[in-house]
Amino acid sequence: MPWKETQSKTQRKKRIKLALIVLLFVIGLVFLSWTVRFTQSLFISSGQRNYHWDGEFNINLAIRTSSISVLSYNPKEEKITILNIPDETFVKVPGGYGSWQLRSVYGLGQAALVKDTLASFLGVPVDGFLDLSSEKSAADFVSMLRENPFSGLKYLSSFKTDLTVWEFLKLKMGISSVRFDKIYEINLGKANILEKNKLPDGTEIFDADPVRLDSVLSDFADPAFIAEHKSIAVFNATDKPQLAQKWARLITNLGGNVIITANAPQRLKNTQVSGEQSQTFKRLKQIFVLDGIINPPDEGVISSRAQINVLLGEDYINK
Repeated sequence: MPWKETQSKTQRKKRIKLALIVLLFVIGLVFLSWTVRFTQSLFISSGQRNYHWDGEFNINLAIRTSSISVLSYNPKEEKITILNIPDETFVKVPGGYGSWQLRSVYGLGQAALVKDTLASFLGVPVDGFLDLSSEKSAADFVSMLRENPFSGLKYLSSFKTDLTVWEFLKLKMGISSVRFDKIYEINLGKANILEKNKLPDGTEIFDADPVRLDSVLSDFADPAFIAEHKSIAVFNATDKPQLAQKWARLITNLGGNVIITANAPQRLKNTQVSGEQSQTFKRLKQIFVLDGIINPPDEGVISSRAQINVLLGEDYINK
């Protein structure tokens, strides 16, 4: 009996030891999985962007509260511009959706479609999205971030965004340092930019003239573009008309020096950006190269006197 009891105790100890090893192994896997997810949340966007904001350029965010606004933070000049857009604004939605009131766009395709719609409507890049439905306005959100150093932390688990945690914390720190007199708010509904109209069914809408709209977007210009003043050519390498003119408007609103808009002699599937290495070149790659891969320009596709060439491919037909 003593021998059997000894053997039984030894086996129980081995089983307990094995169970503990398995338990520790499972806990280790769970911890490793959590660490990977947390690290990805810091540096990898949950949206469709192929780059992360490093603070070298302005960042423009579509903000959804009780309405839609665009917040532009300029880290070089430490200023903030908030553009409030009435819900009734009639906008063309990319991707073949037709035209809708702005309030309806989010329901069509969530954040990515709102960003693309605003970029096309305003002629400025929209880098990220924040769904802050709990806040009254974008201005209230900015005030909250400036007044309370820790206030942004409560949003990390409550809002929807395609910013990484690292990008949001960097944005929060930047906004906190902006002086009150460097915060500008533009309400398109009160800036004599939009015109009231009615749809055939009697629905009241606001229409915008792009020229008048561009006149109030000077605060969206990026200091890097202005300082470098690189000459830029924009070519349409598709069969869709007016594509080069449409996106040249965006570059111009950024402060870019567009000297050529024309059709390319050949058609391209993917957009290409080529030219002199510079901050302007880097930013244009972020905006226009959708897959994040810079392919060398095809020989013979284009020859221009501009320092930087943007060749718009078929991936921009529905943008």
